[in-house]
Amino acid sequence: MKDDLSSLEHFPELNEENIKAAAKRREKYSLSRDLMMQENNEAISRRLAKEEKETRREDSTQVDPEEAIKTDE
Repeated sequence: MKDDLSSLEHFPELNEENIKAAAKRREKYSLSRDLMMQENNEAISRRLAKEEKETRREDSTQVDPEEAIKTDE
């Protein structure tokens, strides 16, 4: 337990300045993480919409073999 990172000797003294700095770092990280997730979600949404559009296009261009036989006769 000597090397335990929760030991107070590994962290600076808790004072108002350090607490405010830590809160600011957490807020900055949180905002950057939220922005990254928003961008990722938008990219995923675009990819899924594109795949759905391509699937619909392929479905509309595919001809049922029985329908092809009927039209040939």
